[in-house]
Amino acid sequence: MILKDKIALVTGGGRGIGRAIAQAFVDAGATVYIAARGAEQLAATVAEMDPVGAGRVKPLVMDVASAASVKAAFAGIAEARLDVLVNSAGINLRGPIETMPEETWDAVVDTNLKGVFLVGQAAFPLMKTHGGKVINIASLMAEIARPTISPYAASKGGVRQLTKAMAVEWAPNRIQVNGITPGFIATEMNVPLMNDKTFNEFIINRTPARRWGRPEDIAATALFLASPGADFITGQIIAVDGGLLASL
Repeated sequence: MILKDKIALVTGGGRGIGRAIAQAFVDAGATVYIAARGAEQLAATVAEMDPVGAGRVKPLVMDVASAASVKAAFAGIAEARLDVLVNSAGINLRGPIETMPEETWDAVVDTNLKGVFLVGQAAFPLMKTHGGKVINIASLMAEIARPTISPYAASKGGVRQLTKAMAVEWAPNRIQVNGITPGFIATEMNVPLMNDKTFNEFIINRTPARRWGRPEDIAATALFLASPGADFITGQIIAVDGGLLASL
């Protein structure tokens, strides 16, 4: 119960990596606010994670790309403090650079990068007097690139550097800020890629661990970074990728 009595907020907590992190935090004793845009999805996730109604899983409807939505959501946090923030919300809209509409670029960058800025900015007042942990979910695409995902790669590269900037600025407030770079993870969003025999074999062959990662692999790292054991770790980006980056 290393997070007993802690208050955490996980954006993008309705599914995939965010949901796994939220579950790990609840299992470790925290009260967890799960933020996502869809109220119905949030309600279903809360019901699944808290079937007996213990009250340690709470929904927050939030569009991280909207300052007004973020402000309204934070007004719904009953506690006067926040101990852990995980910025996991993200989208990926594909297309070649030469024909990509400006609206597509803006949607991805606003959600993936500006969202981390807006939510971090809103969380800071709830952490600055007692310290806390911020964990930003980056991506392998902050280090490498693939065709048709230029806004995703650019936004996640920005998350990598924003993590370092936050860490340096907020260290005097005893707030540690770190990032996680997931490898290829078996989430709902990646089911089409996993079902593509050629791509699936490519990933498994290029990953030294010879498998896709699981959301729980990322959650375990997030739990460590949220724990007292990581009090002297800040400004770091930890790859949880089965050795893929090391093998390039």
